Amino acid sequence: MSAEVGVRHFWNDMKRILKSQGVLIGLVLIILAASIIERSFLTASNILNILRQASAIGIVSLGVTFVMMTGGMDLSVGSVVSLTSLIAVTIMNKYGQAADSSGIALIAILAVMLVGFLIGTVNGGLIVLFDGRLGETFIITYGMQIVIASLALLYTGGQFVAGTFGMGLYQGMSMGFAPILCFLFLAAVMHLLLGYTRFGKEISFIGANIDSARMSGIKVGSLRVLVYGVCGMCAGLASIIVTSRVYSASPLQGSGYELDAIAAVMVGGTSQTGGTGGIVNTILGVLVLSVLGNALNVIGVDANAQLLCRGAIILVAVGLDVWNKSSRARESAK
Repeated sequence: MSAEVGVRHFWNDMKRILKSQGVLIGLVLIILAASIIERSFLTASNILNILRQASAIGIVSLGVTFVMMTGGMDLSVGSVVSLTSLIAVTIMNKYGQAADSSGIALIAILAVMLVGFLIGTVNGGLIVLFDGRLGETFIITYGMQIVIASLALLYTGGQFVAGTFGMGLYQGMSMGFAPILCFLFLAAVMHLLLGYTRFGKEISFIGANIDSARMSGIKVGSLRVLVYGVCGMCAGLASIIVTSRVYSASPLQGSGYELDAIAAVMVGGTSQTGGTGGIVNTILGVLVLSVLGNALNVIGVDANAQLLCRGAIILVAVGLDVWNKSSRARESAK
């Protein structure tokens, strides 16, 4: 009997570890496996490259985390990245020809963040108007994705815009540790907002039970609009990092960003129905997908096989989300 009790305690402990540290364990295992198979993986230059590439999608994922914490979804962020990329490079090409164009760069950064915020508030406003839950937010933001993508294509006639602006703050956004520090600073701010302020607690409450949140006097509509605005603003900021790295903009610049961001947030452990999750989880999710993608490239895995691996990880994340919810339901029923 004692042996059975010991085994039961062991499995219970393993479940608790997987629930709390599963993503971190997975990240460590990927790093260990890749560094053993290919020694060039764990070099300083490659690690820096991974973190730089993770920064843009990471910033988008931070905004998506806020949205998903409310029990919503935003499929328009990729199109927002595309449109704001074009706006930023157009501003820089027209007004940033000086050798040091840092002042214009700051204006461009603020402009695209404002545009992203406005698009996000339109998303949020429509969702509040229709009292949208998860399904409705999916359709509404998908419709907005099509509208914004069409505007981006019409803006340039489907052509990319080459950068002709001078050096300075703008190009510095993708150099050295700048994109990594930008991502981490924004993550720290959003972590504090989500975990230690009334605003963050109300966001979690909305995701856990929107009807109870309303009855508690929380201004659910205003908060949802604000959350989608923040998500759009993050997409606008990410476009600066992307375009500064490639020195150009394309109407398809952010294609696929929405799915990568949602995948990273879910891999990190934020529930697709809202209420549970957090910024630290999202950082880990972004790192898992970025490290995995880089490791598969360094090892030389075929591109189609890479998609298979990414898809499998996302399916595991969804399965863990369902498992966690069913476990919580059973515990509350006891």
